[in-house]
Amino acid sequence: MSDVRTQIGVIAATATRRQVMARGVVTTGALAAGGILIGGLPKLAVSQPSRAQDARVLEWLLQVEYLQAGFYTEAERRGALSGEPREFAALVGEQERAHVDALEQALGAKATNKPAFDFGNTVTDQRRFIATAVELEEMALAAFNGQVPNLTQKRLLMAMKVASVEARHVGWVRDLAGRNPAPRPADVPATQAQTEAAMKGTGFLE
Repeated sequence: MSDVRTQIGVIAATATRRQVMARGVVTTGALAAGGILIGGLPKLAVSQPSRAQDARVLEWLLQVEYLQAGFYTEAERRGALSGEPREFAALVGEQERAHVDALEQALGAKATNKPAFDFGNTVTDQRRFIATAVELEEMALAAFNGQVPNLTQKRLLMAMKVASVEARHVGWVRDLAGRNPAPRPADVPATQAQTEAAMKGTGFLE
């Protein structure tokens, strides 16, 4: 597991100018992942953490990462993007694949098979790619923020490291889309049911 964490750290260090900017403005994801939630946000349904629950939570988060990694990998394979969106797809795709590797190694034999996806022209139309990337990154960050309270301390630390990188992805792609990189003082976490609905709503799952 230490090798995978080192891999994630090395990948995250290869920042572009816009990522450096995003690190300065996108702090809400890391705060929410650490449990510092501003009053007024919905309370999470927190179960007593356990090793068995860790496996269930990490397996679910792996499904989210499969979707993201598949999206960027397919965008790279199709080769239709240009400029900074192409750079974003390449770097973020590499990081999402590292997240998949980390979760698969943590789960071991309990890791499930990767589902099949059909991304249509969202990976070839540059405007649709950016809009879809915003939605997927926001969804992933909310999913991690919603699940970290249910993890034991050992797995919590790993999930928080991934969540902070997802927050940087959100900041960068929102900037690409011409949106405020940090529109809220704290990010609202999502339940598993809400994330499942969002994933199905993409229409990408075959």
